[in-house]
This record gives sequence, C-alpha cells and structure tokens, in this order.
Amino acid sequence: MLFLRDTLSRTNSDGFETSVKSPFTTSTEDGTYYPPCVSACPAHVNVQGYVSLISQGRFKESIDLIRKTIPFPAVCGRVCFSACEDNCYRGLRDEQVSIRLLKRLVADTDYHIEYLKSAEPIPKTHKESVAVIGSGPAGMTAAYNLVKMGYPVTVYEKEKKLGGMLRTHIPRYRLPESTLDAELKYIQDLGVEIKTGVEITASDWEHLRTVHEAVFVSVGAQASNSLNIPGESLDGVYKAMDMLWDVYHRNISAMSGHVVVIGGGNVALDAARTAIRLGAEKVTILYRRTRHEMPATMDEANQTLEEGIDIVELSSPVKILGEDGSVSGIECVKMVLGDVDTSGRKRPTPLTGSEHVIDCKAVIMAIGQSISLDFISENATLTNRGALAVSDSMKTNMPGVFGGGDCVIGPSSVIDAIASGAIAARSIDAYLSGTWGTPMEPEYTEKVWLTDETKIDPKIRQRPRYLSPNRRVTNFEEIESNFTFEQGITEALRCLHCGPCDTCLEKDETCLTDKANVNEALCSGCGTCSTVCPYNSVLRTELGLALIDESTCKGCGTCAASCPDRAISMRRLSDDCLYGEIRPGGNQ
Repeated sequence: MLFLRDTLSRTNSDGFETSVKSPFTTSTEDGTYYPPCVSACPAHVNVQGYVSLISQGRFKESIDLIRKTIPFPAVCGRVCFSACEDNCYRGLRDEQVSIRLLKRLVADTDYHIEYLKSAEPIPKTHKESVAVIGSGPAGMTAAYNLVKMGYPVTVYEKEKKLGGMLRTHIPRYRLPESTLDAELKYIQDLGVEIKTGVEITASDWEHLRTVHEAVFVSVGAQASNSLNIPGESLDGVYKAMDMLWDVYHRNISAMSGHVVVIGGGNVALDAARTAIRLGAEKVTILYRRTRHEMPATMDEANQTLEEGIDIVELSSPVKILGEDGSVSGIECVKMVLGDVDTSGRKRPTPLTGSEHVIDCKAVIMAIGQSISLDFISENATLTNRGALAVSDSMKTNMPGVFGGGDCVIGPSSVIDAIASGAIAARSIDAYLSGTWGTPMEPEYTEKVWLTDETKIDPKIRQRPRYLSPNRRVTNFEEIESNFTFEQGITEALRCLHCGPCDTCLEKDETCLTDKANVNEALCSGCGTCSTVCPYNSVLRTELGLALIDESTCKGCGTCAASCPDRAISMRRLSDDCLYGEIRPGGNQ
C-alpha cells in the first residue's frame, strides 16, 4: 500500500500547579478543536501546521508559523520535554513523530541563514509601557508578544546577559550559548529595550510602578532547597542550582574524586552530568524512589546512564560525613515504597537497620527549588509554597502586576514558562486597552479525525546522531546532532494529520489542504478507496461509485494512489507523485 505524507492542568513533583491555558486556538466550521499534539503542548503551538509545511520543504513558512506562538523554536527544539510527542497519535501505529527535532531543524536553518540580519523593529502604537522583570523564557515571551502588539517594553535582567536560567543553569551540552543568543537577538531586534546588570530592589520596584503602566514578574525559581541534615556546612557540599550557576560563571572549573548527587529531577541529572565533565572520577545519583517515579525525562536518564553515571534507587541521605571540615562520605538509608502520596507517586519510608555509608569527596543537593520575591514591596498574595499567586489570566492581586514562569508555577519546563508568558501578554494587553473581562480563552476540544490507525503503513522514525559517551563526558560540546534536510522531510511525512484540517493557514495563504476528485466515468465501484482510507472519507453514490466526503477528507492521496482504475486524482498532488515518482527528500 502506498502512502504519501504517510497519509493521514498538571502538577509537578513539588506540588506546583503547572497547567496553563493558552490564547492560541485552531477553529473549524463545526467548533474549536486541537489535534492531540497541539492539545498536549502547554503553548498550543500549531504542530500539525508547521510539520505540514516541513513535509513540503517550506522551512521558512514553517518557522514563521511557529513564531506566531513562541519566540524560542531553537531552544524548544533542544530542551522541550515534548508533551506533543507523548500525545502523538502515530504512536498507536509504530512510533511518534519526532516533533521536537523538526522544530529544531527549521529554527537552526533559519538562524544559520539569517543570524546576521536584524529583524525589522515593530512600530510602537501604544503609549502605555510594560516592565518585564527577568529575561528567562516567560519574560522574553511576554516581551516578544507585547512588542508585536505595539507596546513599549523594557526587560530588566540582573545578569550581564539575557536568558535567565536558560543561560545560567542549562548546561551547554544541551543548549549551546550561540543558539540562545540567536533567539534572544531576534526578540531584541523587534524593539524590546534591554537593561542588563540590574537587580530589582524594593526601592526599584516602587520606581517601576510609577514609570510603567504594567509589570510582568518572571524571576524564576533559582534558589535550591536544603536537606536539613547534619553536615551540610562542610566544604564540598553544593546546592545544585548554585553549582550550575558557578559553573557557568567559571567559579567552578574542576571536580575530582567521587561525587554524590541527591535528587531525581532534570536538575539532578544536569548536575551529575556536569560534574563528570568537570573531571569527577565517579558520579552517583541517589534517589529515594525508583527510576519509574523519577520526574526527570526518560531520555535524559538514559543519556546519564550511558555516560557511566550510576543511579541508586530507593536510597535517601541521613547525614553528610566529614574530616577536617571537608566531605568524606554520606550516610544513607534504604527506602521502601508505601501508599501513593499527593504527588501521585508511592511514598518512600526508611527501612529500619539499612543504614550504610558511601565514601565520597563532594555532595550536590538537587531536591527542589525555591522562589525569592523579597523585592516586591507591596502586599503580594503568595501561595503556600511561596510562589506568586495569580489568576488564570496570570494577574496578581496587585493592580497592573502580572506574573509567570517558575516564580508562579514552580520549577517546571521551558514550554510551560513560555505558555505563561504568552497568556500574560494577552492579559496585559486587555488590561491596558480597557478590554479586560472579555473572553480571551476559547474553549477547545481535542479531536482526532483519523478513524482507523491500522490502515497506516509503518514507517521508521528518523533518528539523530549523538556523540559517543566516551567523547561527550570530556567536554561540553552539544551531544545531539540535527536532522539533515532529507531526514526532516522524511520525518514530517510520517505525520498522520489526524486532527482538524489546517484551516488556520488559510489566512496566511499557506494552506496545504488537498482534496480527492473522482472521475465517475473511470470508477468501477471496486471499493478499494474506501478500504484504504484511514479517515472513512470515501462514501458511495446510488450507483455504487466512489464519492469523497470533503468535510473529512485530509487530502493525503491514499485513495488516489491505491485506485486500480486511476479514477481518483488530487487537486494539488500530481499523478507522478501519486504513482511512485516521489524522490525521498524532495518537495511535493
């Protein structure tokens, strides 16, 4: 069987609410729907639309479509946790589409071509100005959207360079600094005013409130929690967030001996993988639950193991041991899992008499992050975990003050932070323009047009190349390669287009819809087309001939390619394409 295109509020481990609504929707004539990939993405990026464009070799249109929703396609193409892929309907047939790497491909291609070109500044059409405190993904997304709306926006960042924790806490082997610089340059060139090296104090806060009509707070969650066990003051004990910050600023350039990392999240894994790159002879991660309960992503955990780092399950520290003021070991206790707790995971409890000592030279604590909002001099409402309390529209209890990112939703993902910044920008616009109170968040329903995934021919998922573990532990070189153009188009052709038709592209004159036409004079009524159509879009006329239901037809070309009478043609795909003249990697 020939297939073209291949036819066809959650809570994190620390208890912070991370589900956020998005102002971006895809509407159809019979309602507002998302395909599963778009529904799962916190920012609701139009995955189906931009993957369709990639499958046509239209990379520039694809990156432009992504940027309608998010300003960090190259960053997300590297560090996103890819909820879109987890929800990809293709996974029911073989493997999910490699959506993250497709985004990276078109972003890197665009920056490679246009990095030295400046984006055209957006004219300022509003007199009301907005202050953004923090230049991480939430802050820069809010600034990006607001400046596109015509608002004067000033970003205040305490570091000398923009990027927040994207720059100071994500290791370079995951996110090269040049990639981040390219994304930030694009945003800044649009006309966002930048003030770096400015740490906001209480008096600064009062000044900002007088010179700006609205303020967006996005300072992240950059402080590490403590274990509160004996020995934390010894030399050689680090807090993971502080350690990663120090590594970026080159305050730490080497580590040696056996390093023990405590925690099971991505920060713990980043700290462990950084330690071994700094020269640690051995690195061990202690986690009080099993790998199955680890909040870190599976890919990250697998890469950690490949690099020779041990993950010891069901182990919890009791005391850090020392000699002459420095770490000499850590006393641990084995754990057993009991009933499910509020995080949805089984609660670990100590096993009496299982205490044991691990000799080590350094201990890195990665057991959660906290938020500092001391600079806000007003009576801000906080959650019971110290986060800034906001409504669904990201508005705080303070007039004209909005919040987003980790300082609101707690330690979470880059795409969650981006989504909160986009929502806040829409809300700030409504607040300043006097339209507050009008509906901004249309209800949507996840819907799949595909009716029978078993009719889809399996196709192998494209794989990137990785540096060998032996090589990558010696440096901070990026470990994952990009797709080639040919790989990208081939992978994009695996998309089933299982959701609504890409009607959102019609306004941009980039609509990719195609429809089948039946030549009744050639149709023998054999029924092959209805047998192979995965969308049940082929009906029958009174004479038993094929009839295309255009309301559900996805334009995949399967019926036309399978018709023995060649009675079906496509409006856009040529007969050469349909009958096997497509060359791998070519445009269609």
